[in-house]
Amino acid sequence: MPAPTLHPAAEQAYRLLPDYMQAADPDTDWTLARFTGAAAVGLERPNEFLTLVDPDTSVTGTCELVNAAAVPRAYLAWLGWLVGVDTSVIPDADVRDAVGNAAASQRRGSSAAIIDAVQRTLTGSRYVRVYSNVSGVDPYLITVLTLVAETPDTVASLAAAWTEKPAGVDLELTAVTGPTWADATSTYSDWDAVTTAKSTWNDLIAAIP
Repeated sequence: MPAPTLHPAAEQAYRLLPDYMQAADPDTDWTLARFTGAAAVGLERPNEFLTLVDPDTSVTGTCELVNAAAVPRAYLAWLGWLVGVDTSVIPDADVRDAVGNAAASQRRGSSAAIIDAVQRTLTGSRYVRVYSNVSGVDPYLITVLTLVAETPDTVASLAAAWTEKPAGVDLELTAVTGPTWADATSTYSDWDAVTTAKSTWNDLIAAIP
């Protein structure tokens, strides 16, 4: 008796059975294969899942369930949870990048993690700078600077920064009109000129509109 033709869902399930069971099935007129075919009716979604996780059948040749660039949108929240990214607070356009770059950027408490979180709330060039103790008198204060024109919601930006704030320190966010590097270089000839004219970062911000 020839082997029955199985629905893709049944075929995937059948392939997962132990080799010795598959090897013995022809001697029973493919009883196991036919049972698997009947049991797999309506299993399109499980078949989709099996296709995604099997490099031999996935579109990209990888385990797509853990490939942020290829996994279906419906699975991104699960993958984000797995790598420590809350996808519910990230714009749809940025979700795949945030999940895919989690290993590099989600180092909680680091400047890179704070910058990554805040940039998701900004527009334009997404300018963010993170400084510690800019006043010189408070070593337990982190200051996050963004540009006014690129910060549509300072409350949201501050909240994003706090999700990555290290324990034991305070954090503030200030949206400023400048400076950018172009602003600074057009105002001062070199760094010595900056430090001679302005003693603190806040003084420099105030001096460059």
